[in-house]
Parts: sequence; C-alpha cells; structure tokens
Amino acid sequence: MMKYLFILFIFPARLLAQGTSSDPACIPAVNISENRNNICAGTGVTLQAIVTNEGTNGVYKWKKNNLDAGAGNSNNYTATNFHDGDVVLCEYRCITACGVDTTVMSNPVTIHVVNDIIPLITVGNNDTLICEGNLTVFTTTAFYGNLTPFYQWTVNGEPVGTNSPTYSTSTITNGSEIDCMLTVSTPACPGVIKSAVSKLTIYVYPLIHPAVKITPSKAKICRGEEVIFTATANGGFYPSFAWSINGISTGTDTPFLRSSILKDGDIVSAIVTIDQDSRCHTNTSAPSNDVIIQVSDYPEPSVKITSPVPGICAGKDIVLTATPQNAGDLLFYQWRINGRNANNNSATFTSNQYKNSDSVYCVLRTDIPGCAFTKEVYSNSELITIRDAPVITFSVPEISVMYGEQAQLNASVSGGTVTSAVWNPASLLLAPPSLTPVTIPLLQDTIFNLTVTNSFGCTSSNNIAVKVLHRLYMPSAFSPNNDGKNDVFRIPPGASIALKEFSVFNRWGNAVFKTTDITKKWSGEYRGQPLDPGLYIYLIRGLIDGREAVIKGTVTLVR
Repeated sequence: MMKYLFILFIFPARLLAQGTSSDPACIPAVNISENRNNICAGTGVTLQAIVTNEGTNGVYKWKKNNLDAGAGNSNNYTATNFHDGDVVLCEYRCITACGVDTTVMSNPVTIHVVNDIIPLITVGNNDTLICEGNLTVFTTTAFYGNLTPFYQWTVNGEPVGTNSPTYSTSTITNGSEIDCMLTVSTPACPGVIKSAVSKLTIYVYPLIHPAVKITPSKAKICRGEEVIFTATANGGFYPSFAWSINGISTGTDTPFLRSSILKDGDIVSAIVTIDQDSRCHTNTSAPSNDVIIQVSDYPEPSVKITSPVPGICAGKDIVLTATPQNAGDLLFYQWRINGRNANNNSATFTSNQYKNSDSVYCVLRTDIPGCAFTKEVYSNSELITIRDAPVITFSVPEISVMYGEQAQLNASVSGGTVTSAVWNPASLLLAPPSLTPVTIPLLQDTIFNLTVTNSFGCTSSNNIAVKVLHRLYMPSAFSPNNDGKNDVFRIPPGASIALKEFSVFNRWGNAVFKTTDITKKWSGEYRGQPLDPGLYIYLIRGLIDGREAVIKGTVTLVR
C-alpha cells in the first residue's frame, strides 16, 4: 500500500484576491480630456488623463495610433505634430486598493486637423477624339476633403474659364496643353494654402471637308493613247475612290486611273469617300469635276509580207519583203522566225537558213502622224516550204578507157522530175541532153560535170571522172650525157599502170636501180658513180586496168 503526503499551503487573503476582485471600488478608470480639437496643422494640443480608483504605484503610458507617444510617466500629453485622424489613448497601470496589479485603457481621442489635406486633381475630357470646332468639355477628378477648392484653368499658359471643375471650349487647337490648378484653403487656418496641378496635352483632329479634283495627263489624245487621271483629294488618311467613264464604274480603288480605250467625248469622273476612321468630317463623300476627253482618230497602220516563190530549194536564199500601209516617218522592222527575233530594221529579209514549215512574220513599229506615240503591228505569216533538191547518182564513180576509146556515162536522178540536164564539157559528148551520153574518143583524163534541174526549180551538180589509160612503151636506149635529150631512163608519163616495182639490172643480174615511185628516173649511175655503156635489163611490175602485169625488157646505155 502506497502512502501519500499532503502539504497544505495557506496564502494571505490579499494575495489570493489579486487580479480577481470584481469590487468596483478596486477597479481604476481612465478618462482623457483635451483642451482643444479641430485644430490647424502645427497647433499644440494638451491631453490629460483623469483616473478614478487610482490605487498605488500608478504608471501612465501614452499611445498615438497604437504606438508609444513618448510622453513619459505623466498624466498629461502635449504635442504639435498631429495629423488629421490621429488617435490618442492612455494606458494606466497600478496596484488597486484590493491589492491587484491592474492595467486599464482610457477612452480613445481622435484628433481633427482641419487643414491636414494634400489636394489631388486629374484633368480629362469627355471624348478621346476631339474634332476641330466641336465643343469639348474638360473635367476634373479632385480630392480636397472638406476644404474650399479654387480652380484655375489655363490653355498654353493663358488663363481661361472660371472657378469651376469643368471647362468648355470649341476653339481648342491641336497640340494645346490644358492645365488646371486646384488650390485649397481653410478660413480657420489663415495663411495656409495648398495646391495641385494636372496637365493634359490633346490632339485635335482636323475637320475633313471631303473634296476631290481629277487631272488628266492629256486632254487631247489620239485613239489608243494612254491617259493617266490623277485624283487629288481631301478625304482623310485612307480615302477610297470610285471612278467612272460616262457614268459607268471602271478602274480600281486607287487615286489613279489609266485608260487607253477612250473615245472622243468620253466623260471621266470620280467620287471620293473618306476613310471609316475619319470621324471629324462634314460629309462622307464628294464628287469630282468632270473631264471631257478629245480623241482624234487615224487610219490604222498595217504591214504585209510577200514571198516571190511558194517554196525554196534547200540552202537557197529566199527574200521576203514587208510593205507597210498608213505608216508614219518612223519605220522599224523586226523579223521573226517561229516567234524568235531573226533580223532587225529592214523592209527585206534574206536567209538560206530556213527549215521546212518555218513561220516567218514581221513586226513593224511606226509613229502615227499627228500623235505622240508609236504602235506595233504584226504582218501576216509566211509558211516556208523547203523543196527537195535532185540527187545525182553515177553507176560507178570513175570510168577507165584506153587511149582513143569512147566512154559510156550512166547517171540516175531522184528527187522530183528532171526538167533539165546539162553536161560540161558538152563538146566531148555525142548527146549532151541525155542522162546516159556517150563520149567521143578520149585522149586524156576528163572530169564531166552534170547539172540537173527538177520540177521544183531546184538544181544539183555532180562529177564523174573518166580516166584514159595509156599503153606502156619503154625506150630501147638512152644517153645520160646531159645534153637535155634522152638523159634518163623512166616509165613514160601518162602510162596507165599502178606501179609496184621498177628495177634495172646489169648483165650479171645485180640491181643498179629500184623504185616504186612512177616518177623516179634512172640516170645511168649506181651509188653516184656512172656505169659503163652496155645492155641492161629492166623489170616493171604493177596493175594495169585492175589486172596484175609484169613487163620485162632491155635498154642500151650509150655514152
């Protein structure tokens, strides 16, 4: 079993009752009295704390706006730095008659400083868009408490208006500065004046009186000449334009109208409409003046090209001629083949570079008599037809005959019907007009030329060679004594042989001369030394008329 020890503490009756007594005689009370209120700024005020049931060891603590007022332990508080609405109270602490440490608060006292006000003012106007000449009302938003206000309006530094929170005017100009000074004073506090100023710089939109005038670049023109009409308008920043010719709408919404299709007596006009943002205006649109255009007519220039023949032979020149009508003094020709420039500034065009089905036409640029402009006109087109030229073919490209024999020439022609055949030299033929003539007996190599013309008028030429073969006759002796007669031994010129070998041997069978060149000659020497007179053997080997031939013989060297 546990045992508990109880100790009884007995307190004096005064201490037990501390802080718990509800006897009114034991509770102190504090009341603040003031010597004045509704003061002017800077005026001193004395406040006194009156305590009932003050007890002992009393301590006073003054507070202003819940902060220590710094008045010390005194039942009086005197100050001059009050602002309107400051609240003062006193805290009192003591030991009551009942022996309780007690703290009580006084009643709050609100100080009224009648002229403790900072005036405020803001200037505005009734419309953000001020139009020139319109009545505008400027207003103020002000704070001045219960004091007496005074308003002074100025425009660009000059006093205007009356002592009123509003100012009305219809003569304000763009960029003006509107000022209003608010001054407040209190009769009870003479000599104390406070003020505030508000400034407003305004923009005044000019009053638009819509108007438009159109001016042509020319009033007298020739048919087809371009005229530029320019509209000069008063219609705000972005006016719109409606153009018309003879009352019919035309053109686009621009201050310019271009036209090159005007007729004599046409009337051009425009209407300007101000832009939608232009609120300051008298009307929204206005018509322009009428411009009457005088148009002179003229015969239309033209150009025609002609070709002398319906077609051309390949590689032959064709001349095209341009003939203008109703043209002026300025004539500039531009020829074109298949749309591409081919030649410049000539009434004729000559070329042999055409292809079949090429299209040729001419562009003529000319001035118009009495008109200050040029025109381009296009001619008709000529379609080029390339005719086939005749093609001459020989059965063999070269004919060989023996000396004094005749040759048969055989030609065939394609590419149209032959209308003419001409051989040259015709004197060596028995029947020149024929394509297969026979020659007279020939004594030398001859080239025959055949020129034919077909039904299109196209001509062609071709050659055939006739080679005359000579029989090979070798001399039997020669005498190399430099007298200019029979000084060398050679194959005679004109011999019809394709030489492969020409050799000379002495009587012992040794070669003393050898060549494959038919023009080479033996001078009777061997290695630069003259040989003895006597009989020598020669050998000739080659092709005669396409057949292998070998010719042997002897020759006598005479000294």
